[in-house]
Amino acid sequence: MRWIVSLSIVLMACGGPQIPTHNGYKPKEAKPWKKPKTLKFDDKQEAKADGDVSYPDMRRARWFQVDLPANGQLTLMLEITPPGDAVNDDFDLGMEVFDPSYHVISKSDLEDEDAHELTKKKTLVDLAPGKYLIHIYLEGRMDTADFVLHASFKTTAAAEAKTNFPADVLFVPTLAMVPLQDDTPRNYKPPTTVVSKVIRKPRAPTEPKVEAPPAATVSARIVGIQVVAGGTLITLGRGKASGANDGMRGKLSGVGEFTIGNCNDHTCSATVKATPDQIKGASGNVLLSP
Repeated sequence: MRWIVSLSIVLMACGGPQIPTHNGYKPKEAKPWKKPKTLKFDDKQEAKADGDVSYPDMRRARWFQVDLPANGQLTLMLEITPPGDAVNDDFDLGMEVFDPSYHVISKSDLEDEDAHELTKKKTLVDLAPGKYLIHIYLEGRMDTADFVLHASFKTTAAAEAKTNFPADVLFVPTLAMVPLQDDTPRNYKPPTTVVSKVIRKPRAPTEPKVEAPPAATVSARIVGIQVVAGGTLITLGRGKASGANDGMRGKLSGVGEFTIGNCNDHTCSATVKATPDQIKGASGNVLLSP
């Protein structure tokens, strides 16, 4: 008997897509923020840019730059188109804004309330002139997305002191009537004025009076408001160059006290346990003290 033995070995490899192990950036672009794309405003002070990002293709982030010529308000709106081939509940396209000193003054990612939103809008008020950077980035290693970024700028006047003049000015009282003709009696004689000379002796020299140093209290204006975990993050338009330092106590009328930090030459920030509406309803000035 002749036996014919047939042996078939089938090797099957199955599995999902490979998860990238890199950081999403090309090696030659280790510092992509050094060459951002400048957004140019038109006659209506509006600008627009679109693009796409892909973590697997090492195009994780895009950087944009806006140059503000004067004090004003910057509004940003990010329209996001997520990948359509699969549903990913964890997908989110992050966005953050840096001031001229490279400090984050606005942020939106998985830790914020607008996470997973396909339209994100941020309004930054009372911004000083200068260069601001916008960072758009993916947060998942398998994510890709298309986006459209809209920017608009509105010039605002410098903050002025509030006054209710002339509401607090008193009316002039009714004055006494003055006769048209002099009614002084003919036999009236004015009293004689006695002039006396007072001789003052020179005083001994005294030591100069030493005045107590003024209280180290300064005021700062709120230039940015951002909802974060545990309250509201406010940005103050006063930094180390103008007397503000980390650890100082801040006080906002109607809201309470808090501690400031992250101070640079121009700004500081603090997390306040209050809503943005409560902060906007209070006075716009924050008193800072040691």
